[in-house]
Amino acid sequence: MHVLSQLNIKLSKLLLLLCFVSACQKKKAPVENTISGLPEDFTAFYEQFHKDSLFQMQHIDFPLKGLPDGADPEEKNFDDFYYTSDNWVMHKTFNPQLFNSEFLILADILIEERITEKKYQLMIIRRFAKGSQGWRLIYYAGLNKWTDN
Repeated sequence: MHVLSQLNIKLSKLLLLLCFVSACQKKKAPVENTISGLPEDFTAFYEQFHKDSLFQMQHIDFPLKGLPDGADPEEKNFDDFYYTSDNWVMHKTFNPQLFNSEFLILADILIEERITEKKYQLMIIRRFAKGSQGWRLIYYAGLNKWTDN
């Protein structure tokens, strides 16, 4: 069981590395195709969030609640896990050949994005909320194996 857990963590790290390498490629699909139907101000925010590192850091609620890559979402050990600005890895647009992205409008001011890696069906979850200072990332669960209950 311990060996399997280590294998899952190594696989998650490899997939995350592939994600960031593919995101850095020059060729990218238009963002409009993946976020159509969302509020216009969110679309503008989302595009800027992935283009501008300073903008991204200014629009994240640190310490940011979430889960690390390779975590078991069912485990209680990660109930109080937070990302800090010191350990944050900049997010770029995800390669649509490797990842599917789905947006769920949970409320007028709350949007959840589910980014699924196509080959192994690992998922990243991000939640964005709109407040007095505009849209912000308020939750981030790294690349993990999620199951529907």
